[in-house]
Amino acid sequence: MVTVSTAGIMSTARTGQLAVVGLGLVAPGVSGPADALAPAGAVAPGWFEAESALPGRGYRRLPDACKYLLAASRLAVGDAGDRLAQTGRDHRGAAVAINNTGAALLEEMDHTIMRAGAEGMSPSSSPFIAMSSFASRLSMEHGITGFNLTVNSPVTAGLEALQIAARAVAAGRARAVLVAAVEEALSPSQAQSRRQPRSPVSGPRPPSAAGAWPPPTAGAWPTSAADAGPSAATGPPSQASADGTEAGAAVLYCEPVVGGHARYGTCGARGAFLDPESAGRDADAVLGTLVGDDPPGRIDAVLDDSAVGTAAARWLDRLTGGACEVVVVPAPAQAGCLTPLQRVVGLFAQEHTAPTRRAVLAASAMGTLAYAELTVAPRSAVEAGDGVPYPAAESSGAFTEGASRP
Repeated sequence: MVTVSTAGIMSTARTGQLAVVGLGLVAPGVSGPADALAPAGAVAPGWFEAESALPGRGYRRLPDACKYLLAASRLAVGDAGDRLAQTGRDHRGAAVAINNTGAALLEEMDHTIMRAGAEGMSPSSSPFIAMSSFASRLSMEHGITGFNLTVNSPVTAGLEALQIAARAVAAGRARAVLVAAVEEALSPSQAQSRRQPRSPVSGPRPPSAAGAWPPPTAGAWPTSAADAGPSAATGPPSQASADGTEAGAAVLYCEPVVGGHARYGTCGARGAFLDPESAGRDADAVLGTLVGDDPPGRIDAVLDDSAVGTAAARWLDRLTGGACEVVVVPAPAQAGCLTPLQRVVGLFAQEHTAPTRRAVLAASAMGTLAYAELTVAPRSAVEAGDGVPYPAAESSGAFTEGASRP
């Protein structure tokens, strides 16, 4: 159900819950879901070893982002045990979030056509001129014929994919859904435009007298790198690499709550719109409706330094005086959509002795908000799951069932 106010404030109600059965993560400096909240590693050449992650034929000439997606999906499916094999192909679905993915390839193809004509294009990479090809290749990999959908938007797309998957499951369109977000290095033109000044609406907010962004508040910003995860800061957003590139993929293997196996817990997502022109004035109404009157014990918020991000940070600061911990993860301009879903993976991988509520909030400079609410299963539920140990756990430090997770 969608509610629209006369002030132009839009929010969506719950579309249902998903049971999370398996987790998969491929990212620089990350050995598995247990590391998902740690500071991001550098996106350096050679960080991803495709031959090890994707042994066999048919992968070498795929775009990098497609390799990340397939590798992370293999981990999630493997982590769920044999549940996908027990699900009919027509009851399998995929919702894949992208933002910058494919931009560098499209730019390269443009230059190839200008230099050599269309006949100079690579037969193996040309199909990926369509952004939906990444989800299609994922579906081919796992025999998914129920549905596959691509969500394309900055910052929020990963959490929107959760919302779409929950809606599809609630409608009976699938009994197993791979929810994914994938990003790759920026194209040269994207990296160049990031270095250019932005417009007043989507650009940086003026610094406070003390020089900090957003203006100093009582505690919305994390105080330690251990708590904050990627980009812990008290000032302007830091970047995962020199140009703010995100690279990698996060995948959740999900099932219906009823009849499913909530090995890691359950989650649902919803969205809202906060007009950048009136963000400061409307933040209370929009975010109050989105988060609700009973916030969870922790909210990880992925925010940039736009008018919307600043308004959200100020609103979240009001929650820190109570029982809600707020961890703000600064996002650069033109941010991809990987970080919010990676935070979801990391929160599900944490240890708890009782069911624990967590949430991830993402906001884009254009005004789109997405909010995922998690109930993380106690550790005993994960230990009793019928999944398989996370690959390479003994050598990489990634979690296995029964292993200690920080």
